[in-house]
Amino acid sequence: MKPVYTKTPLSLPAQVQHLQDKGLHVPDPARAQLVLRRVGLYRFKGFLLPYKTPSGYVPGTAFADVERLMTLDDALRLHVLKAMQTVEVGVRQAIVQFMLEQHGLRWYADPARFHRPTEFFDHTEFLRKVTEEFDRMPELFVGHYRERYDLDAPPPIWMIAETMTLGGWSKLFAALESQADRDGIAALLGVRASTFTSWLHALTVVRNVCAHQSRLYDRVFATMGIADNKRVRRQLLAHSFDARDTDARRLAPRLYALHRLTQALDPGGSWTTELKGVVAAYTPEEVPRLGFRVGWETQVEWGAAVTAEVLPGE
Repeated sequence: MKPVYTKTPLSLPAQVQHLQDKGLHVPDPARAQLVLRRVGLYRFKGFLLPYKTPSGYVPGTAFADVERLMTLDDALRLHVLKAMQTVEVGVRQAIVQFMLEQHGLRWYADPARFHRPTEFFDHTEFLRKVTEEFDRMPELFVGHYRERYDLDAPPPIWMIAETMTLGGWSKLFAALESQADRDGIAALLGVRASTFTSWLHALTVVRNVCAHQSRLYDRVFATMGIADNKRVRRQLLAHSFDARDTDARRLAPRLYALHRLTQALDPGGSWTTELKGVVAAYTPEEVPRLGFRVGWETQVEWGAAVTAEVLPGE
């Protein structure tokens, strides 16, 4: 039987003393208490993980080092969320418009458009949930629709779309029965359907991490597809991504997915250029913990000229 967690909570002065006892240099304990009051010891110690040793922390590690990493992480998280806004709306619109043109305004309500139920997607449950969400929405257009139209028929997809999250679109896309539909939607965004499926799942996790103000620095995710063009994949692994991240479990491959999707949705945008500035604030020793190699920003794969993944495999 596993033991029950029984560690005694620490007061703020005791938290600072705890960090000092582990070898952290804290020249201003009063300021350290203010920071810990604001962010919490548990969150703070997450940024100390790279400095941890069996006996404490790497000699010379200072409280200010961790504060700096938290500040950089805040800037990175906000920049990722900026891309997520573009991607979430753009992905939704790509799926809605393609399927609308191919299958009409209530395609989402037709179970024949989707695979049989799995642990990840059950069309009956999906339809129940989005309909209930639509009914609860306080938007004027919902009231207008309910007043004027037959409620026995499902609402048009562009209304239902307003209730769905990126995670919902990720599951819905993967559950589409027609390979031709998946291929057509993904092509609008410059990738193959298999890569797009992987990216949507991976980015949903990143979005949720950011939405909960969790740490991006030194985080390890599940594996994901990097790129469906073999040449691009080789170049990224050889020149952009940290050599130890062979399974694409760090943040960098997810930032590449955001780069590609923002380029497809907003070709004149500056998100990737701004990303390079955000990452430049990290030291060469810290960059690999984001999953990058030093010098990644100079690689052609991160430029505006690379606009389509749907190329021959070599």
